[in-house]
Amino acid sequence: MDGGLILIGILVFAVMLYQRVLPKFQGPKAVVRALLRRYYVFERTGLPERESLFRVLASRGGWRSLPQPFLVELIARLKTKENVFRFVSLAEGYRYHRKELPAIAGRPDVNDAMNDIGGWLSDFGMRMQNENRLKEAEFVQGLALALLPDRPSTMLPLAATYYKMERYADAVALFKKGLAGKENPDGALPMEQSVPLAGAPGGVSTSTPTYEEMYAKCLKAARSQREATP
Repeated sequence: MDGGLILIGILVFAVMLYQRVLPKFQGPKAVVRALLRRYYVFERTGLPERESLFRVLASRGGWRSLPQPFLVELIARLKTKENVFRFVSLAEGYRYHRKELPAIAGRPDVNDAMNDIGGWLSDFGMRMQNENRLKEAEFVQGLALALLPDRPSTMLPLAATYYKMERYADAVALFKKGLAGKENPDGALPMEQSVPLAGAPGGVSTSTPTYEEMYAKCLKAARSQREATP
């Protein structure tokens, strides 16, 4: 009898340990699969997408303690469950949700919190771009653009990634919009003091082309591609 109780205790402890330790070793795909399984549980009850997404985050360790208005706004700005789950997998992969994110989420102004997260994503994407990890840069910069749309500081870095990937048509659209938004009627950048050049700390570089130069090259390349298409 005592042996049976000990065995049960060991099994219970093993399950608890498994549940606590396994998430730390989950890769991004495993995190997304787990989130989707949880999401479908709520979706089957008839809840709309955003409410289901909120309940997924509100029931997940490392997220459930974050303020409700912050989670609601984050979900609204990321727009799709794919973007939400990609952000969660990235944040958990770099343990961002354990320390930095709670501090940001506690800010009185939720817009300031979104700006901080968008800035982190944009900086992170630039680092990947500089390392020529272009698919990863596109992934991260796409999340930054979803959080902070219509900002040169999120449009232009993603356009530069498309330029490096030789996706000239995609790059042209973002360059055109981003460069048009760089200056307000007073000649100052809206919201940001400067738009950094790709690969250039502080926006200064002698080897990296400026965004304007990249745009000109993209226009020429896109035109050549169109002319070559039968």
